[in-house]
Amino acid sequence: MLIFFLLLLALSAVLLIGATAMERSAIKAGINGANGLTLLAAFIVSGLVWLVASLIAAMIWGGVAALASLVLSGLWHWAMWKIVMTNIQALIDRKLANRNGA
Repeated sequence: MLIFFLLLLALSAVLLIGATAMERSAIKAGINGANGLTLLAAFIVSGLVWLVASLIAAMIWGGVAALASLVLSGLWHWAMWKIVMTNIQALIDRKLANRNGA
């Protein structure tokens, strides 16, 4: 069970890191339309995959494992959202400060 959830966590991290890298490069390049849609889609896909994994956990290991999976994935996604959005906003602020000469 632990291997299943660690593999899922690693896949989620790869997906979210990839989306973050795409958004950061678009912001750094000054591309109009770099509005976070890639990040939003990555978080939605990751969350849906965790929901499916929780259903699988409920069928195989029971309701306690499914509930634990949902709670931990919620905390994971909330923490990642806060970290990513803080870093993206800091990058945007630096980019705008350089553009305005401040």
